[in-house]
Amino acid sequence: MKMKCTFILLLSVFVLAGCWDSNEPERLMYANGLGIDYKNGKVLVHLQIINMKGLAKSESGGDPSSLSAADVGTATGNTLEEALFNLYHTADRRIYWGHLSFVIFSEEALNMGGLKYTVDFLDRYRETRYRIFFFMTKDSIKDAMLISPIENISMAFSKLSDPDDNYHQSSFIPPINLREIIIQLDEPAYQVSIPELKITEQWTGQDKKKKSLLMESVTIISNNKIKEYLPNNVMNGGRLVNKDFVRDSITLFPGTKKDTSVVLYDKKTEITPIIEKNGKVRFDVDLKIRASVELMKNDITRKQYESEIKRSIKKEIKKTYQYTQKRDIDLFKLSKILYRNENDTWKRIENEGMIPLEDDTLRSIWVEVELQDTGKQKLSPIFEGQKDKGVENQ
Repeated sequence: MKMKCTFILLLSVFVLAGCWDSNEPERLMYANGLGIDYKNGKVLVHLQIINMKGLAKSESGGDPSSLSAADVGTATGNTLEEALFNLYHTADRRIYWGHLSFVIFSEEALNMGGLKYTVDFLDRYRETRYRIFFFMTKDSIKDAMLISPIENISMAFSKLSDPDDNYHQSSFIPPINLREIIIQLDEPAYQVSIPELKITEQWTGQDKKKKSLLMESVTIISNNKIKEYLPNNVMNGGRLVNKDFVRDSITLFPGTKKDTSVVLYDKKTEITPIIEKNGKVRFDVDLKIRASVELMKNDITRKQYESEIKRSIKKEIKKTYQYTQKRDIDLFKLSKILYRNENDTWKRIENEGMIPLEDDTLRSIWVEVELQDTGKQKLSPIFEGQKDKGVENQ
């Protein structure tokens, strides 16, 4: 009896310890990026495959030659799934989607309703995750996916795969991932801001110029198609209201001999809805921010710096609001704020999730600036004893 129990126990160990259905990592192909276009009535997909083995070599100090290598496969179909399965037919191994990092849309694909269709597909698929970043471009999607990062950095750390790192240094155009898109498509005013990519040649290697990707404008998606493009000069005010803002520079005294820049950081913004007696809804914007002077001008005092920073911030916010309000774009998410704070009022005035935005909807913009330092130097010894020689305080 004892021998029989021992035999059954040993047999169960062999069965339970089996890995017959596992997939060895080195036998998989890893999808890093997906491009979606629409041409001649067909869905055109581009799939970027990267070498994850090269990423391991970079951390161990191995040969960096394979780090920035990527292959892009292309296929067409009547639907996204059909195009992907046509691409599977040419792949050497099984394609794993668990490391998918970004999706790039063409202008045509977005106007054909490709955003919601793709979001639904990625949200349902069991291997994909919610940290997938979304972009659009008017340039070639394939060319954008084949651009190698500077200095042989791994494709897994490119601006497309990991845009947060670059955004933390200069918070101009906020990246948006799958989770955030699902939220924005499901809440008023049902508008999504997607960064627009542009291929440039602003970097030069030892032998030739290197292509790189520039993000300085935004595409607004509404009703599952492109509503408007917002240029970079409009986004100056948008960045200052964005909740994820980390740091960025702002130009002071533009067009004068005193023009200089300061770095803004540690921002706190509060937008409060005000219901007036006549039922009209307006908003107060309260913004607190710190600034650091990186380039000193001897004839500018501390008081003038703070005054000009306040004036510039107010000007940029007003300019952005006026530009977007005329185009029926709620970039500051005022409809969502009213929906969250004054739901009964929102129900009374909303139209398809949007509240009416008028020229005077922003009742006030209050800015508090704390000038901290001048980088490595303290601020007070440099400014102490100086006279106001610059522009008049605003």
